[in-house]
Amino acid sequence: MSMQNGTTWTWQSRAAEKRRQRDSLLPEPWRLSATAVQASLGVQQPAETKQNSLVDLDVVRRAGILTARELHITEDYTVAQLAEALQAGRLRALEVTVAYCKRAAIAQQLVSCLTEIFFTQAQARARELDALRQQGQLAGPLHGVPVSIKDSFQVRGVEATLGFVDNLGRGPSKENSCLVDVLLAQGAVLYCKTNIPQTLMTADSHNNVFGRVLNPLNTSWSAGGSSGGEGALVAFRGSPLGVGTDIAGSIRIPSLYCGLYGFKPTANRIPYGNQVSPSLPGLHTIQASAGPIGHDIESLVLFMRAVLAARPARIDGTALDVPWREAGSLFTASSAARPSRKLRFGVVPEDPFFPLHPPIRAAVRSAVHVLQRAGHTVVPLTAAEALVAQCYDVAVQMFALDRTAMDTLARSGRGGGDIGGGGGGGEPEPPVPCLATLRRAMREVAWDQVRSAGPGGGQGVQIPDTRKMQGADRLDKLAVLNVTRDEIRRRWARGVWEAKTLDAVIAPAYQNTALEHDEGGAGAYTSLMNFLDYPAINIPFGRATKADLDLADGLVVPSGSTAPVYRPETLEGVPLAIQLCTTTLRDEECLAIAKVVDACLNGHGSSTARPRM
Repeated sequence: MSMQNGTTWTWQSRAAEKRRQRDSLLPEPWRLSATAVQASLGVQQPAETKQNSLVDLDVVRRAGILTARELHITEDYTVAQLAEALQAGRLRALEVTVAYCKRAAIAQQLVSCLTEIFFTQAQARARELDALRQQGQLAGPLHGVPVSIKDSFQVRGVEATLGFVDNLGRGPSKENSCLVDVLLAQGAVLYCKTNIPQTLMTADSHNNVFGRVLNPLNTSWSAGGSSGGEGALVAFRGSPLGVGTDIAGSIRIPSLYCGLYGFKPTANRIPYGNQVSPSLPGLHTIQASAGPIGHDIESLVLFMRAVLAARPARIDGTALDVPWREAGSLFTASSAARPSRKLRFGVVPEDPFFPLHPPIRAAVRSAVHVLQRAGHTVVPLTAAEALVAQCYDVAVQMFALDRTAMDTLARSGRGGGDIGGGGGGGEPEPPVPCLATLRRAMREVAWDQVRSAGPGGGQGVQIPDTRKMQGADRLDKLAVLNVTRDEIRRRWARGVWEAKTLDAVIAPAYQNTALEHDEGGAGAYTSLMNFLDYPAINIPFGRATKADLDLADGLVVPSGSTAPVYRPETLEGVPLAIQLCTTTLRDEECLAIAKVVDACLNGHGSSTARPRM
């Protein structure tokens, strides 16, 4: 505990005070009473254990807070259509901003997706943009478009705590993250920041300050992580376009869980500078990427094009100065359904150490069949070529070199950097349950077998065990791991892309679909793309029906492997997806090919393209 002005502070009271401060920024007319949530909106409590589909319950209409026009704005426009209408003057920035602020306020009260609220500043910004438009000028390609951002991004005058009690009371950010400056320069309206997991390293967005993010498709499911607040807010249509970060799947996992499109660009293609991070500055292992989450691929393309048009490397020395390239030559008559040539896809196989949940396995299998029927070529990869477990092993060892996040957690509540200041022997804030779930999964894997040669093992790549490097310091260990990473990247370049002349690679979206809270799996299939530094996109592909789940294959988890518990009875309606990647810096091709795949999988109605389980 610590003291300030005679007040005794604990980590619990400091977290509660932060939530009170945030909630005070919700305008009174936009608030929901606790009784109204269940009685009027039909949301059963406690929501995190009840299968509430907020979409099916139509809670936004039933709340009566948005006008008919505001419902139209938030539900009937794509981001591209919204941007065009704002530029043409058919919509005003202020009315669009108010509509999304209202919807975000409702989302926060139902799924706990927001960490910081600055609706008043956003509306002032929107008025300025409307005045500019009246003068015949536009701020940029995102003129008036509301954009939500993950909590790690800094906004001048707004706190960035990452959900750590230890970061409370440090005051608001004094300057913007580089991407924030770029988005503002391109005309965007920023209005809120979104919730994240404790440490940013789990697939369940839950921390002791802001609580647990719920999935608006089913509140008993996780919304994913670490950009889970973004996933939930965009799925609720409280944001037309969200910006997350991704170091092991943190954009793509929430996109899978919430039925959205999410794009992880090549590292540093989108400016990442001046974010708040739970890692040690200067310890460069696998680089995280910033990227968009939205309801369609064109929204992701619009984001990438707008950000890169600003030449962000001019203000962020860590960003790559690679302008956007149009990949339209892939298409005929600008139609994704008619590519100018048939494509060749590699397919990442199920790794024996990380068995797939049946719905994920079925989604990949069905996607392959659909693409083959469309005339595209599919080339299955072997475990020896994909090296999923081996890449994950090296990635996990790299992450383990940095204990900053866990040290921050241990310090939280003891007075360091807190409201009360001064040291002291207070109770530290506890780890959230999903951290224990991840640790348990890591203990279940037979890492020695992953590293050994032979089928399902090291596959001829020498995988080090840095825990056994007695006397080696952190830099020595990192050097050894980087040598291994370079060798695996070389094998992928020559043995996969060049040898098989592939245009793109399809992979499982994750080890599992959205699950109940604190049950998520390991990030082997998503971190693969970060490890290789490949741009990758999550492409939704229908939802699991009860009949599908009843007929699905079972889940077998051999000793030495790990997978979350599979409970098909809890998964009716769960979103399905696949993951698609291209090689480093071919972000434009990744999105262009994704349009082709999306047209095949989702362009002819769910009755013809729905995954068969």
